[in-house]
Amino acid sequence: RITARMLQGVVFRSPVDTGAYRGNHRVGVGKVDYTTSLNDTANVSTSKGLPIIMQNGGLGKVVYISNNLPYAIALENGHSKQAATGVYAITFKSVVDSLR
Repeated sequence: RITARMLQGVVFRSPVDTGAYRGNHRVGVGKVDYTTSLNDTANVSTSKGLPIIMQNGGLGKVVYISNNLPYAIALENGHSKQAATGVYAITFKSVVDSLR
């Protein structure tokens, strides 16, 4: 459930221009999913990612949430007014803080 909250958080916090960044958050269990698609939407990120987390994640499993678009690192480093503090780091900190 915690990992699912993290996925939903990065999708929600993603800046939107064309929607491609929001639609390219990928989930992999035990390995990074490097796929991308400029046609995917936020619904695809969650509708594909959440079942992977719920069915294959779990205690002791390493779950990767990533975005492999070329400009994803720039967005994480604050190169968007919509996400000036990034997306992943702030989401993960928020989820962890909510558990304390």
